[in-house]
Amino acid sequence: MDTNMNYTPEELQAILEKAQKELQEKLDSMTPEEREQAQLRAQQAIEDDAASMQKLIDEAAKVAAGNIPTQKPKFCPNCGAPAGDGNFCQFCGTALQNN
Repeated sequence: MDTNMNYTPEELQAILEKAQKELQEKLDSMTPEEREQAQLRAQQAIEDDAASMQKLIDEAAKVAAGNIPTQKPKFCPNCGAPAGDGNFCQFCGTALQNN
């Protein structure tokens, strides 16, 4: 995909339609068990994202209120996702260095 990001509405529509078609083909080829597992993984990813976003919002509120946290939030050096407090990125599994 072009990283230029200067797409016309028609081009964006074509990209969306192609992605929807590919997704539907993938879903059609899955067994009911595979679909259920995929749905569970997607739901967990959504919940993890929501929790990470809430944590960032809470930290931003502390900064805005003048209560700057003593430790900056960590981000994964591999994928850039909020890394949380663990030793490994919860999204891609990359080992995180203690800062």
